[in-house]
Amino acid sequence: MDKLKITMPGAGSGFVLSVAQELVKDPLFAGGEFMLYDPDKERLAAAAEAVKELFKKSSSTILLKSSTSLEEAIEGSSYIISSCEKNRYPNWVNDFRIPEKYGVQQIKAECGGPGGLIHGLRQIALYSEIGRAIEKYAPDAWLMSFSNPMSTICTYFKNYTKVKTVGFCHQVHGSFGVVAEMLGLEPGSLEVITAGVNHFNWLFDVRLKGTGKSYMKEFLELVHNSPYWQKKYDNIPQQTFTLELLDVFGMYPVGYDEHIVEYTSCFYEPSEWKQHGFESLRGFYEKRVAEGKRTLEDQQEAVKTQTFPPFPKDPAHPYYAENPCRVISALETNTPCYIDAVNIVNNGAVGNLPADAILDLPALVIGGEVRSIHVGDLPPGPCELSRRQVALHEMIAQAAVEGDDGLVLQALCLDPYVRSITQAKNIWREFRELYRDDLPNFKY
Repeated sequence: MDKLKITMPGAGSGFVLSVAQELVKDPLFAGGEFMLYDPDKERLAAAAEAVKELFKKSSSTILLKSSTSLEEAIEGSSYIISSCEKNRYPNWVNDFRIPEKYGVQQIKAECGGPGGLIHGLRQIALYSEIGRAIEKYAPDAWLMSFSNPMSTICTYFKNYTKVKTVGFCHQVHGSFGVVAEMLGLEPGSLEVITAGVNHFNWLFDVRLKGTGKSYMKEFLELVHNSPYWQKKYDNIPQQTFTLELLDVFGMYPVGYDEHIVEYTSCFYEPSEWKQHGFESLRGFYEKRVAEGKRTLEDQQEAVKTQTFPPFPKDPAHPYYAENPCRVISALETNTPCYIDAVNIVNNGAVGNLPADAILDLPALVIGGEVRSIHVGDLPPGPCELSRRQVALHEMIAQAAVEGDDGLVLQALCLDPYVRSITQAKNIWREFRELYRDDLPNFKY
């Protein structure tokens, strides 16, 4: 077997160590190459030093390289594992600020709402460069993306490139480790079947590991009786709105409140947020901007002073490991591998959502493909909430490629956070001007 070249665009993001830790555990990667790419020399150098130290401690034989040239980094790659963002926190502050001027309040502004829309447009512009480099310099490579908005980026690659793409998010897997711990169970003891849009999955079934029958009734009873779903606790993921949606729609939504509220038109009125324990994350992002943490070394130093949540009790527990290296190993060795949630084409896994939609689904890696597993149909309410987001992500991807102002306005008018065409026009006008350098396909 040829030695593998694994390339990581966005190596300065801090996520690089999570990938490196998994590479050294699997002998498949021994003697291969781990190429780090970041256009920022300072961030790249800090990331390379951190990975070098990890490899040294692990006695790894993986060859570490780094480059500020995208073409050099991508050329000859077997797999590209990406986590990329430009001006992350400064941009996110503006993604809150501009809609707020016109009466649109957002909690998260990352994947949904007007903030999620402009975030998606910027990210597609960034990822189109990576996609072109892959098609030219590594046409047989797989792209394994961790970037948000996950569904929008994967939709772009599905519709407008030939790049084999899988979107990875720890939301389903990680959150159910935490949920298990909240309910007094061990991480990994709950085996779940979910499907939906990234950060907004729906629970079809849950079982206790090693048993052959559904644990759904018992699980829902535990949730309704647990204090963690009744009110907000400091430094613990909030799930009070999760419980509200469960009671209204009869199906458990997966993703924690801060994620699922981005996609729902039935979230509380802004005047009610405080009484329910919610506040905009704009202040958090403004604090990050003020801190100015740029390099991996800066981020690691900041971590030392953080207050860590009680769950997970052990973040280094094997259950919480990220999955791309497992998928690479399965593809290379043709060893079947089950993944409880990845972002891929639906292909009928959820029967009443479009077959070509990008969904967050359970999958089996076998026969050189990452194949969706049949889940079933969603009930009417969860189905329609999911269908609207699928349509929006398709529209955003098309608008980004074609530079279509009309499609952007349509997407804003269909967004659950936007209440008037006036809001939509004003928000887009300001976004368009502020981010003109990040929207190359729009005419100015």
